[in-house]
Amino acid sequence: MPRSPFRTRRPRTLTAVAAATLATALAVLSAPTAALAWGPGTEPAQPYAQPSMPTVPKRGCQSTVANPAAPTGATPAVQVIYAWHDGVGNNYEANVEYIAKVVDRIDWALDESTNYDQHYNFSCRTGYDTSTYAGYARALVVPEKIDAGANPNTPASTVRSDLVSAGYQDSNRIYLVFTDFASNSDAYQCPSGGNSSGVHCSAVTESWTTGVAGHELLHVLGAGHAWMAETGASYVPDIMYGWWDNWNTDPGFRSYYDPSELSASFYIDPSPSTAKVNVANHPMLTAPVCCDVGANNDLLTAEQRTVEAATPGSSTSTFTTSGGWHQVTPACGISTNSCTYFDGRRSVQLNTYTGPSNTSSISLTNRATVTAGRTYKLFTRLRSGTAVNTQLQLAWYNSGGTLLSTSTGATDTLASNWLEYRTTATAPANAASVRITVNVPAQSTTGNQAINLDSLQLNDCTANTAGTCRYDT
Repeated sequence: MPRSPFRTRRPRTLTAVAAATLATALAVLSAPTAALAWGPGTEPAQPYAQPSMPTVPKRGCQSTVANPAAPTGATPAVQVIYAWHDGVGNNYEANVEYIAKVVDRIDWALDESTNYDQHYNFSCRTGYDTSTYAGYARALVVPEKIDAGANPNTPASTVRSDLVSAGYQDSNRIYLVFTDFASNSDAYQCPSGGNSSGVHCSAVTESWTTGVAGHELLHVLGAGHAWMAETGASYVPDIMYGWWDNWNTDPGFRSYYDPSELSASFYIDPSPSTAKVNVANHPMLTAPVCCDVGANNDLLTAEQRTVEAATPGSSTSTFTTSGGWHQVTPACGISTNSCTYFDGRRSVQLNTYTGPSNTSSISLTNRATVTAGRTYKLFTRLRSGTAVNTQLQLAWYNSGGTLLSTSTGATDTLASNWLEYRTTATAPANAASVRITVNVPAQSTTGNQAINLDSLQLNDCTANTAGTCRYDT
């Protein structure tokens, strides 16, 4: 049975597209023909500026076939389709190069999200000179008439039915469909590959932007939204990038995409679903290769970040405690889930007694390897049911295991909801490893306290070039 498609709300109003999009976003190219409720839109600008449309790196074709609807035996790849119907007309020639640039930027965004070199495979058709951008765009983007389409709105389900009838249902293809008419934007998850009986592995979008089209395409690869167990918020934009702010892919390596640890997998739906995936393994992507310049280069393992392998209520060797004791947060409601977690199904809980003469801490047992002189940034999500002061610490050790110094961040008072805390420090001379600690200093509040930790992350901010550290959220 196919999964219910992920749906993305229409990202802008008719007036906004007419006034802003056509006036600014299209200035760098000849303006494509686009009706007011669909077509080009405002691109997300965070965490770093995207290249302007004429300078987006050209991805190129990884699979070239004579008939895009029947690419039997070809390399697994994404097929890009321009969909039109008689209600609006066929504006393919006016729009094809713009759509190709959006697709190139989607690929650029995936690669730039991490310090791993990884890209989409794209399918092209023969008969075009792909050494020119005009020829490449027409080889990449295939026009297809949606015979059942009609104004004022053609549902994505109708688009898919027409594409299946036209033969676009190959097992080694997934489809990225740009509609030149009003439709909903949605996607079906196909985390292990291409189409099968009853499932059309496709992202359909009426918004021709990296944010929306890239977001929906990631859903096809298996990415879900991030789910916060405590607040009930169903969407966390710093994890699953969206149309209005962030283009980057899963900057915490903690929800669905981790090219550094392909054996890791992550929950992609809220509980009680047990579906897990690591998008970096998808056959439509190239194998990830370390290391290039990217916005995220986490140095921790998936288990150090997410505590997913341990049993709720038990201790775990991943962490070491001083002045208190720890456990994987106890189960609650569903026996396999921790009672309190930011994402996934687990968090770790530090149980301690606070007071004017009491200190305690919880640390990652294994120290991450570092290079002297480089700057590192620690992130973690923390919460507590009561106001407790904490500090993030980076303790630097030499190659012989001798403590050199400790960098202590600001003192923060925890709240009952999950907030992200971070601190930045430079490894001193002779540093070879670092120990990550959440410290609970002596304080006026006395009594038993329970502090939850989740989503730890450590970035090397100078591994390649300045600015490779993950941005603050």
